[in-house]
Amino acid sequence: MADFDYIVVGGGAAGCALAARLAQGLSQERVLLLDAGGQNKDQSLQSFAERHWTLIAPGYNWGYKTIPQEELNDREIDSSKGKGLGGSTAINFCVYTRGPSADFDHWAQLVGDNTWSWENSLARFKKIETFHDAAPDFEEFTAISAATHGKDGPVDVGVAEVWDPGFGDFMRNSYHYHPKNLDHNSGDPLGISVCQLSAHEGKRVTASGAYLTSSAPNLTITTETAVTKIIIEDGKAEIVLTAGAIDSPKLLLLSGIGPARDLQNLKIPVIQDLPGVGKNLQDRLFLELVTVQKPDSHHRTSYIDSPDTLEQARKEWTSSHSGPLSDYYLPQMIGYFKSDNVVASQEFADLDSKTQQLYHSKTKPLYEVISQNPSPSVKAPEKYLATAVAFPGNYGAGEVKLSSSKASDLPLIDPKYLAHQFDKRLAIEAVRETMDFLKQPLMAENSLRFAAGPDGMADEDILAYVRKTAISMWHNCGTVKMGKVGEEGTCVDKDFKVVGVRNLRVADMSIAPFLPSAHLQAVAYLVGRPRPRKSLTNIMRFSTNDVYQTPNLDPNRVIPCIGVAQRFHAEDSLERRPESPLERSGDGNL
Repeated sequence: MADFDYIVVGGGAAGCALAARLAQGLSQERVLLLDAGGQNKDQSLQSFAERHWTLIAPGYNWGYKTIPQEELNDREIDSSKGKGLGGSTAINFCVYTRGPSADFDHWAQLVGDNTWSWENSLARFKKIETFHDAAPDFEEFTAISAATHGKDGPVDVGVAEVWDPGFGDFMRNSYHYHPKNLDHNSGDPLGISVCQLSAHEGKRVTASGAYLTSSAPNLTITTETAVTKIIIEDGKAEIVLTAGAIDSPKLLLLSGIGPARDLQNLKIPVIQDLPGVGKNLQDRLFLELVTVQKPDSHHRTSYIDSPDTLEQARKEWTSSHSGPLSDYYLPQMIGYFKSDNVVASQEFADLDSKTQQLYHSKTKPLYEVISQNPSPSVKAPEKYLATAVAFPGNYGAGEVKLSSSKASDLPLIDPKYLAHQFDKRLAIEAVRETMDFLKQPLMAENSLRFAAGPDGMADEDILAYVRKTAISMWHNCGTVKMGKVGEEGTCVDKDFKVVGVRNLRVADMSIAPFLPSAHLQAVAYLVGRPRPRKSLTNIMRFSTNDVYQTPNLDPNRVIPCIGVAQRFHAEDSLERRPESPLERSGDGNL
């Protein structure tokens, strides 16, 4: 295997963005991007309209599940995670949300780095995207400012290009009960908006399509190659884990970096006792409320109701990128809301002061609503509108652990959903308030009944429905938490460096200190985009004097590392043994 200066492990949103920028900015360096999955180039799976089928496409999803969740009727909850180039951007539902300004200012405060402030994050968000304006007929509902959106970035973002009849009336009716928000990605998502999407011209936008289509000559992309361990040894290459909130901690643990007791129990030699690895798992839950609509009213019942219809739609899409698949289930309403009932509750009062302060921030919502969704709850010939209610699901945080010392064995994923009393109160109030919204006169004038929802409006009825139907929104994060070195739970510092290990960094959503109020792909792109530099040659360089001070680490012993990967279905190891340590001056920031 050839020598490389940088090895990026994981081809999701952050990994593709980071590998591409390293290669482009450091033209004399050799960059390797590794992914355990395939190249994900099947054009039949690129249609935005088929995004709900892509989730189950063979080879595109790791298919993880949680362990049984006590507060969700002991159900094992699907924890889907994209596999192959593009990662979860190849299987997600393409909702593109950045989150509130308060989240980024809070992140900056927690880690002691103003890079994460909203002002600085916004500048990078703008460079990530090319925003495509809505047609003039839709300007009543959405308006985008050049101050908050980019026009020449690699990721295409926009709103639905074709709007179905009745959607405008639905939005106007919604505005009677919640404020109109013309741009939920402005830093203030509160109110009712038209959902922005990582889709363009009827096609989903993936991280690999955005960043790897015209890759630099010094970037090598190797797929179907699983990294099974990081070998701790003097090495030249800088290794960056971008495998996500499940697999990045798994790889660290397999390599002997994590809670010493857990590693010892599995007879894994302890290289670095780092108690926070795999902890702080945070995620969002969602459930569905469905109304059956009057026959001639606005609805979102599937336009494709048989295999023959789907096949015909695919042919039309393939030949001209048009037809039902180009606007299937488009557009969507998205809303972010506070809740006086939650804030007034004892459960809220029992939260830690920093979390309370964050939720009191002007732009920070408590829950999310997305309407105009597909649903399996109602069958033809009835017509329906489906509304998803989403809320943080585990204030107390969960964990990812190894099930054994074998890399091939699945990890144990335990989010501990609804384990905290605040989780239950937030879920109850979010569902109740959304039910109230859907029952308002203008919202209910064309509906006949609820086909999916709680049996009543009492706390116990709503909680029973949550326990029966809520599932993950696949927003796992936080398991290799970024923080101030020396603080409890910190795994990586503000420069993404794994505490106590030289040449090893993590740069994906596992480093998030908390769950942002957003669908995570936009934030993952941000994590994968280094802060602006006067000279890109300073990206990921560090000083020979860069030594971490932690309670469990000899300050004179900073551990260098190299990587080992294994090609699927192959015997040979792709072990990397560089010639000498990479010791270069610079501030070391990604």
